[in-house]
Amino acid sequence: MLVCGLLANAQTLDTSKLKLNLLRAPSSPAANLLGFAVSDIEKPSDVSDFMFTLQSATGTNSLFPSNYAVDLAPFWIFRSGALTTDRFSSKNFSDVFKQSFVVSTAIRNADTSSSDYDARNLYQSMGIKFSIIRGSLSKKTTTLLESIHELQSEIASGINLAISEKLESDSIYQSLKRARQIKLAEKMDPDHAEVVAISLKMEKRLEKIKASIVKTYTEELASLQKQAAAFKIERFGFFMDFAGGMSLEYIDRTFNKSRVYNAGVWLNFGANYQNGFSLMGITRFFQNPDKVFTESNGTYNSANISTLDAGARIVYDHPGSRFSLSTEAIYRSVLTKNTIDPSWRWVMNAEYDIGNNQRLTLLFGRAFNGTTTSDGNVIAALNFLKGIGNYR
Repeated sequence: MLVCGLLANAQTLDTSKLKLNLLRAPSSPAANLLGFAVSDIEKPSDVSDFMFTLQSATGTNSLFPSNYAVDLAPFWIFRSGALTTDRFSSKNFSDVFKQSFVVSTAIRNADTSSSDYDARNLYQSMGIKFSIIRGSLSKKTTTLLESIHELQSEIASGINLAISEKLESDSIYQSLKRARQIKLAEKMDPDHAEVVAISLKMEKRLEKIKASIVKTYTEELASLQKQAAAFKIERFGFFMDFAGGMSLEYIDRTFNKSRVYNAGVWLNFGANYQNGFSLMGITRFFQNPDKVFTESNGTYNSANISTLDAGARIVYDHPGSRFSLSTEAIYRSVLTKNTIDPSWRWVMNAEYDIGNNQRLTLLFGRAFNGTTTSDGNVIAALNFLKGIGNYR
């Protein structure tokens, strides 16, 4: 049984993991709650284990980023073992949920880039996000997967056959095998020191034979690695994401003087097309407790303000290119009567894939009107997104 176990272990083709480019600039729900996400309307994407966002916005009078967001994907961080490609392409909600679930947190420091945020206070948010429906893997992706599988099976079969033939003809290995059989025939315990010593020598000989045979498949393995390295995750078709969370405002940056700043839930949905275009929409509900607003006579008041957002976005991501361009518009209606007027937001993004799971985005546009004042509603920011833990 031990010999069979050693042989089975040796016949497992040992291939290294590949680092995939998984970033599609996913919208962090925590950053969304605090108003500095790259885009409020974002299409679902396969996520990295760990992602962080840094943003430098106008009005900070500093070269250093003032806003930070961190996103964690628990399934990818804590999973045990590999993930088969059928589960990776599965449309079963359990698989989709686990693979896309993200826990997010963000910090917004004092700045004057938005009239909604008091520069004397600090803001923190927590959120979650997961896909309800994700697109299907593209034909190009599935074809490449099939090609990789066929080549991998061909190489593994060849190596396994060569190992078996070499073991049968190798005098050293066969001599050790007979010696072990004699010991066991004498009813010596398999855990006896002599039997264990012979087994270890057999294992070392097996590894040496395996290594020598694998060397003869250098070109085939290099071809396999090249095909696998070219693998890119592309999903097309209809999709839907759920996100939600809550943020806190720390008055005068004091920990025990905090209050709920806002809370919300929303759906992102739409479709990705193979020509590079994506059409998306959003429906979002926000609850803003004790929000300050300006009365028509110029006096200040506060109330629990509920808002409902609806918007659309169009993205063009040229196939094979690292550059993408998008624009989005969102209308915000106020559900609380006699408080503030409806408002809208428009943003244009120019995004570049730097490589190694890094993306840089320049965004410019118009923010929602502030609830205290409508001044200062221009958005101009540079956003850097980095993904860590992308080996699959």
